[in-house]
Order: sequence, then structure tokens, then C-alpha cells
Amino acid sequence: MNTLQENDLTALDELFHSVGTYKSSKDFKELIEFMKRFPKIAPYNAMLLHIQKPGSKYVATARQWKKSFNRTIKPNAHPLVILQAFGPVAFVFEINDTEGGDFQEELYNPFYTQGKISESYFQTLLSNLQQTYRVTYYEADQGTQSAGSIKKYIKEEKFSYRVVVNKNLSREAKYATIAHELGHLFCGHLGTPDKKLWSVCVAASYEAREFEAESVAWLVCERANIKNPSAAYLNGYLDRENKIPQISIENVLKAAGKIESLVSEKYR
Repeated sequence: MNTLQENDLTALDELFHSVGTYKSSKDFKELIEFMKRFPKIAPYNAMLLHIQKPGSKYVATARQWKKSFNRTIKPNAHPLVILQAFGPVAFVFEINDTEGGDFQEELYNPFYTQGKISESYFQTLLSNLQQTYRVTYYEADQGTQSAGSIKKYIKEEKFSYRVVVNKNLSREAKYATIAHELGHLFCGHLGTPDKKLWSVCVAASYEAREFEAESVAWLVCERANIKNPSAAYLNGYLDRENKIPQISIENVLKAAGKIESLVSEKYR
């Protein structure tokens, strides 16, 4: 499937394409900056929070506010709805809807990577990629203008994928490159062996596919406090153009969530 048909639209993409929400460069930039602030919440849920309450800074369930910060929910506070693993929905509250004990910002949103990722973190990603999605990782001696690539292979009617990354890059740059290539994969740019794993691509143009992959890489890296080249790409594009390409915002968010889940527990 190469084009976006009306009957292919999911709820978020219908909001994105039909209503026009976030299609302006300014609105899209605001959205991804918002999602960056919530590394402990899945990208999909972060977007749901932004739709419901754009100014939110810190959110948690009533139980989490009480247990971690000794804060209680104000009377008549309005809960925000997010999706919950192994259940339909969960309710969270923004800090302005709580009262009580002192709130220590660093406890809720710690700067846990400080711009670096450990070797064990990196190896966990590679191991889970192979086991979960049949993606093998290789490093090659390439020039400074080459970062990486991903290709699909079919052997005995089984799909597998190969990510090749420039071995001369730093570990953090390799991570950013892998995130970009997996953005292509999980957004369906290489097709899909099973729609239960990830959706087929709806981005019609090369520009749109690159924008999706760069958005995934930026989101994954920024939420891990890793600066990466995707920031320059996105900022340059969004400052230059009034509209973003026709992409699937849902595919971008789900792709970022899949990558994050490979190196940590499943997010709520």
C-alpha cells in the first residue's frame, strides 16, 4: 500500500489528517517537544496527554503522587486518560491538580543518561532486536558521510532484516542511527511480515518516509537525553516549511514506543 486511503485512517491519524491537528510545522514542533518531556510515558500516551491538556509538565496516577511525593488529588480535579498495559485505560493527574508534600522534580524526571548510554544498554537493544524482530546488527568501516542502512531479506519464506552501521561512530551516534533505521522498519517503509507487528507504510513520498524516520530517531534519542543529528534535520525542516509532509503520526509514535520497549520495561 503506497498511499493513504480514508478507510485506512486510525483515530489519531484521522485527527491528524482530516481535522488538521499538528499539520502545521509550529504545532508539530510543539507536540514533539512536549513528548520529549515525558520519557517515562509511552509516546502514544504522551500525545494523548497533549491533546487533553497541552500545558502539562508532570503527570502521575493518584497512587503514584501519594506514594512518591505524599501529594493528594485536589477535589474536583479532572483526570487525564491514557492507555494501560493489560487493561483499557488509566487515569493520571497533572501536578497542578495535586496538593500536599514537597515536589522534587529530579525524582520524577531524572537525567538518567546524561547524554551517554552504557554498553550493557546498547547490547540489550541489539539482543532484543534479534530475538523479537529478527533484526541482525552489523558494523562496517565506512566514511564520515555514511551512518547506516537497513535491508530486508527473505529466506525460506521467512522475513529477516539487517541493520548496518558505521563502526567509526560513537556508541550514542550508533544508537541514533539504529533508531533512525528502525524508524523506517517500524513505520512500515520496508513492508511488514505481519500487520500485528507493525502497520504498512502510508507515507507516499521519500520526503515523508525520511521525515517519519527522523521524527522517530529524534523522539527516542531526546527522551533518553541523547543529542543527535535528527534535531538539526527536523528543526531546519520545520523552520523552513509551513506544513509537514503527509505522514502517519500513529506509526511514528508506535515505532518510537517499540524501540524504547526493547531496552526497558513496557511503559504504561
